[in-house]
Amino acid sequence: MDPDAVLADLDADQLAAVTTESQLVAVIAGAGSGKTRVLTRRIAHRIATGSAEARHTLALTFTREAAGEIRKRLHRLGLRERVEAGTFHSVMLGVLKQRWTDTEQRPLTIVSDRRRVVGDALDSSDQRALSAIVAEIDWASARAITPDAYASAARRAHRRPGPSIDQVAASYAAYEKLKRRRGVIDFDDVLSHTIRDLRRDSDFADALRWRFRHLLVDEAQDLNPLQHQLVDLLRAQRDDLFLVGDPAQAIFGFNGADPGLLIDVETRFPGVEIVRLPVNHRCTPQIVGTGVHVLRATGQPNPLVSHRGDGAAVELSAADDETDEAAVAVKYVLGSDPNLVRSGQIAILTRTRKQLAAFDTALSRAGLPVRRSATAAGSPLQNAVRQAAANGSPSRLRGWAHDIVDAPNPPVDPDADPEWRVANAVLNFLRENTRGDGAEFRAWVATTNPFDDANTDGIELLTFHAAKGREWNTVIVTGVESGLMPHKSATTAATKAEEGRLLYVAVTRATDRLLLTRAGRRGGYTRTISPFTADLDAAELTPAAPPPPRRRAATDPLITSLREWRDTSARKVGALPTQFCSDRDLAAIADHRPSTSEELAEATSFGILTASRLADQILPLVESAKSVQTETSTITGA
Repeated sequence: MDPDAVLADLDADQLAAVTTESQLVAVIAGAGSGKTRVLTRRIAHRIATGSAEARHTLALTFTREAAGEIRKRLHRLGLRERVEAGTFHSVMLGVLKQRWTDTEQRPLTIVSDRRRVVGDALDSSDQRALSAIVAEIDWASARAITPDAYASAARRAHRRPGPSIDQVAASYAAYEKLKRRRGVIDFDDVLSHTIRDLRRDSDFADALRWRFRHLLVDEAQDLNPLQHQLVDLLRAQRDDLFLVGDPAQAIFGFNGADPGLLIDVETRFPGVEIVRLPVNHRCTPQIVGTGVHVLRATGQPNPLVSHRGDGAAVELSAADDETDEAAVAVKYVLGSDPNLVRSGQIAILTRTRKQLAAFDTALSRAGLPVRRSATAAGSPLQNAVRQAAANGSPSRLRGWAHDIVDAPNPPVDPDADPEWRVANAVLNFLRENTRGDGAEFRAWVATTNPFDDANTDGIELLTFHAAKGREWNTVIVTGVESGLMPHKSATTAATKAEEGRLLYVAVTRATDRLLLTRAGRRGGYTRTISPFTADLDAAELTPAAPPPPRRRAATDPLITSLREWRDTSARKVGALPTQFCSDRDLAAIADHRPSTSEELAEATSFGILTASRLADQILPLVESAKSVQTETSTITGA
């Protein structure tokens, strides 16, 4: 691994975060400021310089995708040694399984459906009451609150569950008792059992701390009290801790997330070095300005600035109702570059799941491709998972899968058949878990997400929360109106502030183009513009006049080189040349002649991540064209 390559293309703030000699570090990373780049370069730099060992490094994330991205980037940097990178639950589940084997304990089954177990514990099928109780158990578990402590904690927090607080406390206790009797645990138990064993067994604690000497935590603003405790116990007062996060993107308060860890980091970790990343490399100034305005409107000033040049104006559209709002979105998509649709670079974001249906219907009627979550509730894949989960024994589960996979008339395209995909996943699951049943398979699906759709075509439909950590060239943020933003359930200053942060996250998912929409009437009720956007200044939405483009000769050799590169690259991935890189982007590269990945991102619709990936291929072509131009000028005396 080349130490110089590890530090390439970092801005001054990123470089400071990666190379600081302090081992106790908190990086406050604004949206689009290169958080993942800093985290991976920090790992690689320390390993390259000998201040950390790969096999003793643990990077904790909140999603499997984030962990996979860390591993992928480290591999690209030339790191061939294994670094442990995974979600809190997946890493600690592996730890527990190994511990059960080492201590010859009977492995515990993980249940993914709390409601079913609570229903069994209470002998109740009242789904509404069960949902309210499960929501309270979720709230308590995330905060490490036991059944005995629930009632007093709930009253202090002014909780108002449907059933009485005392009823919930009794139900919570019954749920825990039934789990113990059945020998099962839920997802939160994976962390709480690890915490319990770290406290009770000093040998286990010492071994785990020896194994995980260098700790890094991604999205630290989303840590809940249970995860805080785990990090503290793994750290054990050692200074080797690297936190990365952004309090302005703390949007999971319902799950107990406490951004106070980063806000008060100097109090919590005396001697910590704080590095701030205030430069957004992803979004245009107009998009960043809109996001910062939203935060300012909720009393949360933010210093984020854009490194990019002026872009397209942010647009606002007021529709009559939700049907008209969906039509506005469709019209905007139809007026976009078709390459953006084909390459999955357009997203429509909603505050609630309920809003998604209108956009799904409108896009489908317009003949536009739509990407939906493969395992969303009610999807064919989710229905097939539910069928598999109904098989209560390993033999029944295996038989169900073989009946589908070994059928005499297999589907023409197995990868497009939901039942076949799930059956194949069942067989993969049983290879690793020979005694696993349907319930365990369902839990495995929830933790490993094996059905990620490799197809990137079409417009993505997601909620604001689900969009966290993603980016698209073009984003339509919908429902920017009273009742939805802030949501009507946000009744306190704290929850309204979180709603503002949620809109900020949604806005900053766009790299180049942003449309904000609202409906004048929704659900039969009149709606007004969101207070978060009511006072947006036109200057924050409209770009400065761009400089006139340089005229380009039709025979420009750079254009020829770029087209040859595009054709070759497209063939390698089985895409059309214009799908791989549009004519507009080729022309922009020829006009602007970028010399860095940042300049490449500014000149094109790539976005900083794609620009960084393609820079090694494109920039040498540009440099070669510059050399030819210089030689020609010298010969002609120009």
